[in-house]
Amino acid sequence: MQVTSQTQFRAAESDSASELEQIRDGLFSIGMEFPGFRPHANLCYLVLADEGVHLIDPGWDSEPNWRRLEGAIRTLGRDPLELRSVTITHLHPDHLGMAERVRSETGAVIAMHELEAKALDELSRGIGPAGAREKLDSWAVPEYRRAELLEALDRRSKWKRVSADVLLSHGDLLDIPGIDLEVLHTPGHTSGHVSIADRERKLIFTGDHLLPNQFSGVGLGGTSSSNPIDDYFDSLDLLADFEGFEVLPGHGYRFLGITERAEAIRAHHSSRSAEVAAIDSGLPAWRVAEQLSWTDGWSNLRGLALLSALAQTELHLLRLKR
Repeated sequence: MQVTSQTQFRAAESDSASELEQIRDGLFSIGMEFPGFRPHANLCYLVLADEGVHLIDPGWDSEPNWRRLEGAIRTLGRDPLELRSVTITHLHPDHLGMAERVRSETGAVIAMHELEAKALDELSRGIGPAGAREKLDSWAVPEYRRAELLEALDRRSKWKRVSADVLLSHGDLLDIPGIDLEVLHTPGHTSGHVSIADRERKLIFTGDHLLPNQFSGVGLGGTSSSNPIDDYFDSLDLLADFEGFEVLPGHGYRFLGITERAEAIRAHHSSRSAEVAAIDSGLPAWRVAEQLSWTDGWSNLRGLALLSALAQTELHLLRLKR
């Protein structure tokens, strides 16, 4: 894998937001702060067209981020009121958070995959107190850890519910005159996650589907008729056609080497499945998860991170049983 942005790489190494950087003519990136989480920043992309400015994943909604975005646009010789569209790769608040603010301030339209719009409605309704208790019971969560997981479930239901002006499907082109950006449905991380390909310039925006320095979680937004792990592997297969394209991810840094990175990610998830399989599959998710290896250590997982770990352990168990 070859790093293609030292600016972004240095920022990722220090877990900070990268500065405004030109990628190609009319295409720029800037890091947006994501306070209180790891990684601490995501990448927002700005596409400058003759008729306006277009964003991909504007980032976490905050006053500092809004000022940062306004400043970047003015630095590029444009006016924030020229913002015309916001395209969302997936529903997580570090990616879509500022979309509603952009629309209310500028009138820009918001575009996301049709399944992601449905998933946002689903998550905003939550599963209710009874459903939450039933889920924790099925995972065999001990009593002393239940309060933080119930709080995490409630917090997740309060993620920004952004309505879409444009519903995207696989193969669509974004409505940016003079620039062909193709929508690729790449489910797995979430049910309606999309990547975006610029075939002419051999660029591909991958959101959280393919990251250079992290292994993305799976099944983290919206129900699926299939197992999100299988969906994720199929989406990795889809990207095989884009070997040689420069990857523009949602976090980390730009790089070359889609195939190499995809194989490493597949090996990671396959290894996790094997790790789960080596444990008694009849055990509940908590009893399995506490025996698995976690980057931050099982005892250090809290709140949403713990919720994610348990949900993904359950997905591996269901996949193995099937």
